Amino acid sequence: MNILTRQIKAAVATAVMAVGAQGASAQMAEYDNDEPITATIAGYSSRGMVSVLGEGQAVVVRNAYPGSNVVYEPGNPAGSFVAVVNGEREFALETVIEMNKAMVGEAPFPESYEGKFWLVTALSPERTLAHVYGRKAFLEEHGIKSFADIKEKEIPVRLGINQPGNLWVRGHVDAILAQYGMTKEDIEKFGGTLIEERTGATIGLMRDGRADIEITGGFVPIGGLIELNNTTPISFLEISQEEAAGAAEEMGITTGVIPADVYDFLDSDMPVPASTHYIIAGPSATDEQVFKLAKALDTELVAYQAMHPALGDVTNEQIVPNVPGIPLHPAAKAYYESR
Repeated sequence: MNILTRQIKAAVATAVMAVGAQGASAQMAEYDNDEPITATIAGYSSRGMVSVLGEGQAVVVRNAYPGSNVVYEPGNPAGSFVAVVNGEREFALETVIEMNKAMVGEAPFPESYEGKFWLVTALSPERTLAHVYGRKAFLEEHGIKSFADIKEKEIPVRLGINQPGNLWVRGHVDAILAQYGMTKEDIEKFGGTLIEERTGATIGLMRDGRADIEITGGFVPIGGLIELNNTTPISFLEISQEEAAGAAEEMGITTGVIPADVYDFLDSDMPVPASTHYIIAGPSATDEQVFKLAKALDTELVAYQAMHPALGDVTNEQIVPNVPGIPLHPAAKAYYESR
């Protein structure tokens, strides 16, 4: 299903849900109370900066509605998505990359999940930036400035691509390599190795000289990379604006910039794909739960901004999710329209 078809279907679905939205608006007084709620947000790993987002959403709900039992449950985005659409969890932390695959039933999802999930909040508006870096000694030894050099010279590299369930990283690996006419299979064909470990583990392998390059992401600055550079100097691989835009377009996201002044090992601003993490709701989420998650983030934004420096300038307008082809939950829509 192409994007235009999805947008048309989403418009029809929005019209159909208008009655539901009106109903949610009528019930707003009922939802707009101080009663606590209980819910689970399924997410990524328990480590790393993405967990800050899930924990942050849980914190603001507990702040806004004392006594609430809202928890962030670590996992992986693929498994979390399935748990939500199957009604096993109310909410999940996901990006457009997972959503696009889920809409059409692309692997690892066994079927299309269109109509089984809805947007609630936007937690990191274009704050999650791709990082493509390697051990400086390895890059200099082989004369590598970008993946174009790896392809041209067929250099065997040990490339960190994260775990299979991390569709965000896997999507970036495929999209970035594609800008150079490459695939993961080419890495292996050149005699290299694909390292299927989480970012923290790959950083450890870098420190031990057992990994060469990694494609990962997060808010800037990533503390783990700064710490790694203190013992094992690293460098970014070059990405042009055109290459960053091409990779972003393939994934349905946008581009951003890693500022040169946030890393000692970066000489100039670097364009990279940039993405947003969202809270999505599944069929087991109630209108009240959705309404209160949306309101809590909006009204407790100062507490949320304090969760990480990269979130410090997130605005009330930016937390309203807007993804072409993906519907906004009627209860969330009712809240945002009532502000």
